[in-house]
Amino acid sequence: MEDFTDNAIKIINNATELAKQQANSQLLPLHFLAAFIPSDDTEGSTQYLKTLVKRARYEWGDFERIVNRHLVKIPSQNPPPDEIRPSYQAGQVLTKANKIKQQQKDSYVAQDHILLALLEDQSIKDIFKEAGMSVDTIKTQAIELRGSQRIDSRQADSSSSYEFLNKYCEDFTEKAREGKIDPVIGREEEIRRVIRVLARRSKSNSVLIGDAGVGKTSIVEGVAQRIVDGDVPNVLAGSRLFALDLGALTAGAKYKGEFEERLKGVLNEIEKSKEFIILFIDEIHMLMGDGKSDAANLLKPMLARGALHCIGATTFAEYRKFISKDGAFERRFQKIDVPAATVQETVAILRGIQPKYEIHHGVRILDSALVTAAQLASRYLTYRALPDSAVDLVDESAAAVAVARDSKPEELDTLERQLHLVDVEINALERDKDADSASKERLNLAKKKKAELEEKIGPLNERYRQERASHEQLTAAKRKLDELEIKAQDAERRYDTATAADLRYFAIPDIQKQIEELEVKVAEEEASNLDSLLKNAVGPEQICETAARLTGIPVTKLSQAENNKLINMEAELSKEVVGQSEAVKAVSNAIRLRRSGLANPNQPPSFLFLGLSGSGKTELAKKLAGFLFADEKAIIRIDCSELGDKWSASKLLGAAPGYVGYEEGGILTEPLIRRPYSVVLLDEVEKAAPEVLTVLLQILDDGRVTSSQGKLVNCSNAIFIMTSNLGANYINAAKGSKIDANTKEHVMDAVRAHFRPEFINRISSIVVFNRLSRKAISKIVKIRLSEIENRFTANEWMVT
Repeated sequence: MEDFTDNAIKIINNATELAKQQANSQLLPLHFLAAFIPSDDTEGSTQYLKTLVKRARYEWGDFERIVNRHLVKIPSQNPPPDEIRPSYQAGQVLTKANKIKQQQKDSYVAQDHILLALLEDQSIKDIFKEAGMSVDTIKTQAIELRGSQRIDSRQADSSSSYEFLNKYCEDFTEKAREGKIDPVIGREEEIRRVIRVLARRSKSNSVLIGDAGVGKTSIVEGVAQRIVDGDVPNVLAGSRLFALDLGALTAGAKYKGEFEERLKGVLNEIEKSKEFIILFIDEIHMLMGDGKSDAANLLKPMLARGALHCIGATTFAEYRKFISKDGAFERRFQKIDVPAATVQETVAILRGIQPKYEIHHGVRILDSALVTAAQLASRYLTYRALPDSAVDLVDESAAAVAVARDSKPEELDTLERQLHLVDVEINALERDKDADSASKERLNLAKKKKAELEEKIGPLNERYRQERASHEQLTAAKRKLDELEIKAQDAERRYDTATAADLRYFAIPDIQKQIEELEVKVAEEEASNLDSLLKNAVGPEQICETAARLTGIPVTKLSQAENNKLINMEAELSKEVVGQSEAVKAVSNAIRLRRSGLANPNQPPSFLFLGLSGSGKTELAKKLAGFLFADEKAIIRIDCSELGDKWSASKLLGAAPGYVGYEEGGILTEPLIRRPYSVVLLDEVEKAAPEVLTVLLQILDDGRVTSSQGKLVNCSNAIFIMTSNLGANYINAAKGSKIDANTKEHVMDAVRAHFRPEFINRISSIVVFNRLSRKAISKIVKIRLSEIENRFTANEWMVT
């Protein structure tokens, strides 16, 4: 086989090996065809036929299954033959391949020669016909892909089938054509800007810059969708958009230079291709290195010549850290900022992708659930960007409903477990040959209970089966409609009017009518069975449950109106915090003002609690956390006596770069990133250094602070409570338990003497705690004794 290319030899060797594995006595043309099907352990050259099939817009998966089905039908020999000899038909294929080589004036037999010869064999033609493919179309694609290239060496056809592009890239235009890309809603301006940049004569490269989750990849998918729809300038018509998989490029690269060699192979195929190819590189900063061995240097020559049309994507921080330092690389890209979506835009995006998620999970997603997801993601998942955070809420909620639907209902499962236990009891009693009258009575009772359980389980099982069958039929019909819509769109793009008309006017209306009938049937079943066993709809309640799992905030806090709860706030807090009615009232008024939306939304509620030790300052902070967040542990406690030196501000925000503890973060910023809805308790704040108070001044004013690692921490959802003993001597000297106006003024003079005026003005409310009266102390003792009694009861001890 001296006059065969390396890829052609691989095809022949793979076919022979396949015949050995199947224990076939002869090598048939079908083995050659099966050798063209790529697998994980074969080289990228076997992507050739797959490329042709996809270019012809046929379904590859169906074709692969048909070939494998015919392959297993070939008779096998036992024991396996020692040597596999080619059949007459296989010999004819190789002979015809050699003739095609001569006709095309090539020096070597290439893989496309073998394929074209295979397409002359009747058995192979039948397989393509069974798969709904035209042999002539595949031949045309093979000729077009070859172009004017001559096979004058053994490696000449190594890139003719986009070996590297198929192996290390994903074809976004093909995904869009197959309907595997979610609809891109909004972002029209960004998509238009990317298309304008790609249509430029020089520097036709853009880089999308935005936070993680804002939808940079979706913008590129939108460009691919427009290319497929033909909604692009003439210069981009018929182009293909490939996404570079950096993980696949680096995976298994054991030797120095292997990664660069793979990337160079991708770039060479793009440059030699007669098609207009756009390369999308997500996380493009990963190509930047130390300036000597970075992969970006491989891109620069092609970028300078205009031979590469590239779209990059990265974040602001990584662009500044890596790309902006390389001026030669940066100037060849046009920056396109991608801001996070608003709540209204997020709702529109969710409505656009709603059908895809309904089909995938087999559930109904209510519109109210989409609005709730956008609102909760914006309010509570502040560390994530819209629309990604809202999409995750909808996706996980739909998955939870689907998983619950596919499991047995709790009521039915409980009854079946009871039945199993009764069966075990009956078997045990029946084995007892010397049973007394009591055992026989227990046996009769067990059999009676079994009959009762079976009587309950039977109807429930039937109801469960019927409800599940209706939902599955509806899901299957919706999935079928989606497939028909994709086929209709593809037919319209190919100007196949006969197929498009058949789908649009016959097949699609029929399935739509079937869906309407099934929806009516399911609605009637749900209306007749108010206590339905299956939940098949995602509503606001399911979204709230998912958000609660992600944030730690209870469901009731997210879902129910808080009006009644906030009105009774004083009464709830006074049950635990005794003798401080003025303090409880001041805190409640400030929280109600915040919740009503009248307060500055960016400014966190803040309080300065003044009073004697043991008067209830810390206790009120704990109870406030429990009341607002249903968890007294949702409190970040910082002892300001440990922040007395001027370097202590770094403890709050994290150590500066280069210092020990930089990676650990700050004692304030890290907990707030993990749990933004918390009560921050700053104990004995008067002992903190002035530098620490300066940091707090910024937080209380703007509701945000930047950590030492450059992360912007949102503090507006936290509640800051500072405690202090300033003016305690005036409270001790006062008569009675209540604090009069004169004593309060003396205490405030002490506060004004210690803190700067701008710091005091940022505090929402300054609260002076009363001294505890005998009556209050007596009530506190009763509360504590009740807690001790509950702990004894929990340990099964008795208090007398």
